[in-house]
Amino acid sequence: MKGDFYFKVLFIIALGLFNSAFVQAQEPGPGPLTPEGEIEDPLAPVRLSPGRQAFGPAKSQATEDWDFEVGADYGYVASASLKQGLGTVTEQSAEVGVLASRKIADGLVGIVGGDWQTFSFGYSGSNIPLPQNLQGLNAIFGVDMQLDEASEWLMRIQLEPGVYGTLQSIGWHQVNMPGVAAFTNIVNEDFQWFIAVRVDAFQFFPVIPVPGIRWRFAKDWLLNGSAPKPTIDWSPTEDIRLFVGGDILNLNARLADSNPEVLGNRSLAGALVNYFEARVGGGIAYEVSPGLSLQAEGGAMVWRTFDFPRINDNVNSTMAPYFQIALRGQF
Repeated sequence: MKGDFYFKVLFIIALGLFNSAFVQAQEPGPGPLTPEGEIEDPLAPVRLSPGRQAFGPAKSQATEDWDFEVGADYGYVASASLKQGLGTVTEQSAEVGVLASRKIADGLVGIVGGDWQTFSFGYSGSNIPLPQNLQGLNAIFGVDMQLDEASEWLMRIQLEPGVYGTLQSIGWHQVNMPGVAAFTNIVNEDFQWFIAVRVDAFQFFPVIPVPGIRWRFAKDWLLNGSAPKPTIDWSPTEDIRLFVGGDILNLNARLADSNPEVLGNRSLAGALVNYFEARVGGGIAYEVSPGLSLQAEGGAMVWRTFDFPRINDNVNSTMAPYFQIALRGQF
């Protein structure tokens, strides 16, 4: 089982690298820097929430007043068969987040916010040992820093302390503080590359590198190879963006100490669960008003796994269609 888990994690990394070469996402701002030297587009591709991006703004505001970014999404995955003959499962997922940013000094931007991510599963079958839900509720603290006078190198450090578990139980054993350190090189206003290092003590591999690029390769076309949601975008008008690509959802949580379930004759009480899900699809984003956009997408959930590192066991499911709506705002 451990070898199978290694293969799955390597598959996730490989998927991100593959999409880095062939997919893209959010439209960048007018350029990485304003004439005054303020950071305008530091690390938008790697503003990582605990799972996928709760919001992926086109630029990080860097004014002396507070600027806010908000995001909310809801997704539904239709019935899929669980392997090992456990039955079937449907899924509802949601995420709500808010970030506030403010210029602290020239070349330094402070970030503070919060994020809530949830997965709710509906099972059909008997004696299914999997959790009914997984939750992540966390704060976000970070900084964007300009590393050189030319501002070609930028860095983000972000911490996400919070509770990662289930609704059935909340305790200190579910407290965790994932984080990310990311570096980006802005070659010009059309191309940047980055490397991020994700750290999570609840993850089987506590440290995972995440490379990527972002490239405006033609007018109205963008390539963003940034995990967890790489896409390729086309903007036929200023208000409409069409995209295709992938999405990797992940939440690492600890089950309740009182959990009575058993998997493979091993108790799941207090066990860590690493949940992964990969989607492939496309959609449309419409700018309802300046700074506010609504998007809808659909496609296929192509891979899902519940991994339990402590007992070296996992449960997978078959493919299923999905649909998702999202709202993004900046003000």
